[in-house]
Amino acid sequence: MEDIENQVLSWLRDGDDNAKDIVDLPWVIKNVGQNAYVAEHPRMPFGLIVMFSNDFVHLIVPLRLETISMTKDERLKIYHTLLLLNDRVNLMKFTLSGMNDEIYLRVDLDKKSLGKAEFNDALTSLLVGLQSAVEALGLEEAFARDVFDRIVWMIFERLQKGATREELLRFLVVKVGMPEADAKRLLKEIFEAQEEANSREQDNTIYL
Repeated sequence: MEDIENQVLSWLRDGDDNAKDIVDLPWVIKNVGQNAYVAEHPRMPFGLIVMFSNDFVHLIVPLRLETISMTKDERLKIYHTLLLLNDRVNLMKFTLSGMNDEIYLRVDLDKKSLGKAEFNDALTSLLVGLQSAVEALGLEEAFARDVFDRIVWMIFERLQKGATREELLRFLVVKVGMPEADAKRLLKEIFEAQEEANSREQDNTIYL
């Protein structure tokens, strides 16, 4: 079964930023535990958790919505909405997990019969399910902010590794798919914020 596990990671890792199918994008994969990985691509609005058990490949996407502190009526409304979506979107399902009853999207794929086409269908169903849930639950604003924060964090990660302004611009245009004018504007704001933070840090050092 290790062959299919390596194949799954290879399907995600190898690819092209201009690919039409989700599986053919070059995802960045990090090992986060035994038989557990997190895969990300800037064009995808979610981090994908990939887990392997004896017979299945588990694909999991956190909705980042905890229900434990909600009232009974609020939980009932959300659970009812997600159960209806479970019936409308093929392959994937919504689940509850963790101490805070956090909502996840999940697909379980049988290792014995798994092929690349089915794997791509699973990724697509997770994307459709996520978009459907965000719309049905009225989470558009929070979701957009979450996606934007992920992109900014990716930029800062690359800055820490020494990426140039030109490399960051290419990242935003090619990998994220952002219009060049918007990408330049975002980078300008980020560099100005960084310069301001560095200036304050220098002032504090001088004061000390």
